[in-house]
Amino acid sequence: MEDASSILIPAAVGALIGVAFAFFARWSERYPQAGSRRALAYGLIATAALYVGLSFASDNPKAWFGIEMTGLAIFGSFALLGLVGSPWWLAIGFALHPFWHLQFHYLGTGSEFTPAWFTLGLTGFDLAVAAYVVYAILRGADPQLQRKPRPSAPSAAGGEEDEPQRPLTRNERRVAKKSR
Repeated sequence: MEDASSILIPAAVGALIGVAFAFFARWSERYPQAGSRRALAYGLIATAALYVGLSFASDNPKAWFGIEMTGLAIFGSFALLGLVGSPWWLAIGFALHPFWHLQFHYLGTGSEFTPAWFTLGLTGFDLAVAAYVVYAILRGADPQLQRKPRPSAPSAAGGEEDEPQRPLTRNERRVAKKSR
């Protein structure tokens, strides 16, 4: 068993890097092509892809490459869902990623080729970014991490109690005038 400082120091450094990444993601929303949601999704994909590179250092790179590509597909799916759907998928992806690498690379057989400081640092990183995403969603701290409103369907009755979402066209005004 390792002592507490060999576990806490890499995790704390990873968490600090995660906080810096969260600030970068928040700052990137100034640029419409980037946006914080996209930066966070790319960050989740990058953290999963790091282990694909480490798989080549193992005794059996073919098997580990398959395992790590599976992880990349899983967490890449969370990133894609977070990009096009609810931002909660990003929070779930960053919150679940530590379980993947702690299970396979800290406690499991992947610990033979993965340094412990790397796994623990990435755990701190993932948890810090997950905490930022949850905070930003719940408190409205990042406008890009808010759920996009769905367009409302026009009412079937066409009653006057509903206000139109857009101005009426000339033809729609003419039809409405005739029906009175």
